Amino acid sequence: MSSPNTRLMPVTATISSEDHLLIGGLDTVELAERFGTPLWVMDYQTIVQAVSACRDGLAAGFLEAGNGSRGAGGAGSGSAAGASVLYAGKAFTCLAMGRIVRRLGLGLDVVSEGELFTALRAGVDPETIFLHGNNKSDSELERALLAGPVTVVVDGVGELERLDRLASRLERKARILVRVTPGVEPDTHDHIKTGQADSKFGVPLADVPNFVRRCLSMPETIAFRGLHAHIGSQSHDIEPYLRIVDILADLALRLKEMGVEVEMLDLGGGLGIAYTEKDRPLPLYTWARELSAAAVMAFASRKLTMPHLLLEPGRSIIGPAGVTIYRAGDTKEFLSGVRYVSLDGGMADNPRPATYNALYTARIASRMSAIGTDDVTTLVGRYCESGDIIIKDAGIPVRTGDLVAIFATGAYNYSMSSNYNRTGRPACVLVDDSKAELILRRETLEDLICQDRVPDWLTDD
Repeated sequence: MSSPNTRLMPVTATISSEDHLLIGGLDTVELAERFGTPLWVMDYQTIVQAVSACRDGLAAGFLEAGNGSRGAGGAGSGSAAGASVLYAGKAFTCLAMGRIVRRLGLGLDVVSEGELFTALRAGVDPETIFLHGNNKSDSELERALLAGPVTVVVDGVGELERLDRLASRLERKARILVRVTPGVEPDTHDHIKTGQADSKFGVPLADVPNFVRRCLSMPETIAFRGLHAHIGSQSHDIEPYLRIVDILADLALRLKEMGVEVEMLDLGGGLGIAYTEKDRPLPLYTWARELSAAAVMAFASRKLTMPHLLLEPGRSIIGPAGVTIYRAGDTKEFLSGVRYVSLDGGMADNPRPATYNALYTARIASRMSAIGTDDVTTLVGRYCESGDIIIKDAGIPVRTGDLVAIFATGAYNYSMSSNYNRTGRPACVLVDDSKAELILRRETLEDLICQDRVPDWLTDD
């Protein structure tokens, strides 16, 4: 069985006798009729298989490295043993996703007060939540402290000092990891690299020992637990991650010489997924196995106790689970041979092509066998920007009225969506075992004006 993050389509995707795309046993043509378009469809079984692949890989890595007694446990379990999968919530967050995190026994990364609020409202255990961010507000830090044992991934000295003051005032003790800037760059777009030496994120590697000394000077308010690093997103290569392992193991050795034990080692996430046939991301299982084995060996070779290992897959768990269904509208053909087909969505529900030149794969959900590799059809969005192009030379002979499926849209589509041109966000349905449940309702025209306010002096006519 292939890893979900190496597939273009969800694991339950099939084609019906009517040549329609089925997901979770459901006809996407019928889903579009029932829920409208654009429509985000999330496949539950793809999420489940991705989580299992990551967990199985972690366990296999521990075994291969000769540490078979340590498996993949819960995010809040004891230190110096085991491993945990933390779902990176920024990829896709809502109450239903919080419930999935809880049901599958995952930990959860959040990067804002809104994501933290959603997680807590969904019933996620605070002990399994990790709060990230490079400019956390006092309100965010306070909510984390008051929620219980939320771990704060501290981004710098200024944040540490604010956290110390807030914890003292609230009579709480903050559990923290320090985010380390390791000076490692992955094979990805510049806008989604985060580990380079001049990154806006984290504490420079050379400054970490002094940062930890500062933590130790705050014993009543700060509990230092370990190290975190994250180098970026959509990486296909294992080598940068293995470099992080050695860098952090060397840092842990230096801290040990200071008398400080690293209890948690968070190697971040960022593993890529397949958006096109040409993409060859490392399978989730292989990524997790190689990282866990490398970490165990790196710490053993330095005669250090193995910390509790954390990985933070987000895109590679939720990305392949998502499919966006659009309806094709007007077409335009030019003497140059270029052919435009307008869809009823675009950059407001998927800004990644305009932002990162991201590539995608499309099929005609209502005519899955219709694939023309020489077709010059370009799928464009409905928004008032020339850059609102979803897929150039899509390779499918789309006609007005067709339903078009864009694959691997589970990550960052909803979370980066907007109301540009005063349009409502699409609905999202979760499908499993021939059942479809609405998890995000379609925004209405009333939703678009619900936050508007008119000054009194404009209402006196």
